[in-house]
Amino acid sequence: MPDQRKIDKVLLLFPPVRLPRETMKVVIQPLGLSYIAAMTRDQVELEIMDAPAESDYQEQLEDGFTWYGSSLSEIRNRIEQAKPDLVGITCLFSSVFPLIRQVCREIKKIDPSILTIVGGSYPTFMPERCLEEPALDLIGLGEGDLTLKELIRHLRAGQSLFDMDGLAFKENGKVMIAEKTSWIENLDTIPFPGRDLLPMRRYFQHGVPHSLSMKSKRHAPIITSRGCPAKCIYCSSTRFWGERYRFRSAGNVVDEIGQLIDRWGIEEINFEDDNIAANRERAKDIFREIIKRGYRIQFNFPNGIALWTLDQELVDLMAQAGCYGMTLAYESGCPQVLKDIANKPNNLEKAREITEYLHHTKIRCDGFFIIGFPGETRDQIQETFRFAREMKTDLAYFFIANPLPGSEMYETAKSQGMLKDDFDFENLSFSHSPYNERFFKPGELEKMAHSEFLKYALCSFLRNPLVILKRFLLDLFLKRPGYAIGILVRIWRRNVSPPRP
Repeated sequence: MPDQRKIDKVLLLFPPVRLPRETMKVVIQPLGLSYIAAMTRDQVELEIMDAPAESDYQEQLEDGFTWYGSSLSEIRNRIEQAKPDLVGITCLFSSVFPLIRQVCREIKKIDPSILTIVGGSYPTFMPERCLEEPALDLIGLGEGDLTLKELIRHLRAGQSLFDMDGLAFKENGKVMIAEKTSWIENLDTIPFPGRDLLPMRRYFQHGVPHSLSMKSKRHAPIITSRGCPAKCIYCSSTRFWGERYRFRSAGNVVDEIGQLIDRWGIEEINFEDDNIAANRERAKDIFREIIKRGYRIQFNFPNGIALWTLDQELVDLMAQAGCYGMTLAYESGCPQVLKDIANKPNNLEKAREITEYLHHTKIRCDGFFIIGFPGETRDQIQETFRFAREMKTDLAYFFIANPLPGSEMYETAKSQGMLKDDFDFENLSFSHSPYNERFFKPGELEKMAHSEFLKYALCSFLRNPLVILKRFLLDLFLKRPGYAIGILVRIWRRNVSPPRP
């Protein structure tokens, strides 16, 4: 890499998504890129391209996945127009990386001098593998708000990249890693996301937030904290965020909500934290401040909420502030699995109590469950199903445990010889099993998860027909008919399509 580089123009790209065909496209404002843009925009001429938001293009790929978002030719046209010196790409899921490879190759065809950098969980934990791609120059490791800004400064000054904090790059054909050693401790010092650089109207037109439920098309995601104090084996977020839990002040969070309301007319907030209430008093302060300022918004927690952080006072404040729905992260209904396998700090008795309390509020509740942990037995999976039925949430989602890059679960599954011979992070899907037939028969976990979902949905309808009809007929079919039909098609695919080999 040259000693000195001219970096005057930067294009940040949220790439097309590569999803299993049974999974729905989601179009939400990319917070990661928006934060990086806010930090860097005073240094360079900068623009953001959000491929899923800006194009309805989709293509059925041969590997059982679907390409959603701007086509390669559309991305090429945008880059040719922007003439950037550097393109930064976010890799939200490992399954997207095959498309990122194609994009990087296309960029180098346009102009080999354009630098390419990718950030996100998968490249952070697998930098050597990702940098095997010749068209990819650099990887930002972990928290990236300051990385691009520092990289631009280093390149302009001709400084050694070894002096960077959290960067992987190639030197004479060899991958070099400058480890991530520092993180932003005071999150209030970070500017609000650069949403003015995003096609905001497109998100309102699409109306497909990170949630099955939606009260208003004028929605926006927000994140109030980074990381999680728990050490669950299936999650790599704690490592990604530096093994620490940091959070914004209540006033700072609600200031951003005020900006969203005043500038874009936002009516619904999706809190996307890994663990918004790990600091329970801080969470209560957020909702007290929303109430105090009189903001008339509605919100939910589509990324799940940790049951062990909830108490009745917090639930009451959430409801009063505008919470209409939450997804409860039970994960397992078996105490042994939670304690001895998943390392999840859930107390099932407390989970029962808080769920029962939630049933007496106006807050809709769904449940997240995971089956197929390394070492989990079929009897323990059935125990989870029984517990889920006892909770009587509106819906329950049953995912198959897949080892994420950087997670303890990957190391466990690999050491126990559980993974298929052709296991590949880039083909992960929480509706397909990664395990070889010595541990679970082909299609066994898929059948268990899918059939339990359908049985649960039927029982939920019989238990609360008016609630389910309102939620899915009035709130879903009438407001988003195309999206609703797509959900039905994907449910059908999950139950009739054979599992991917």
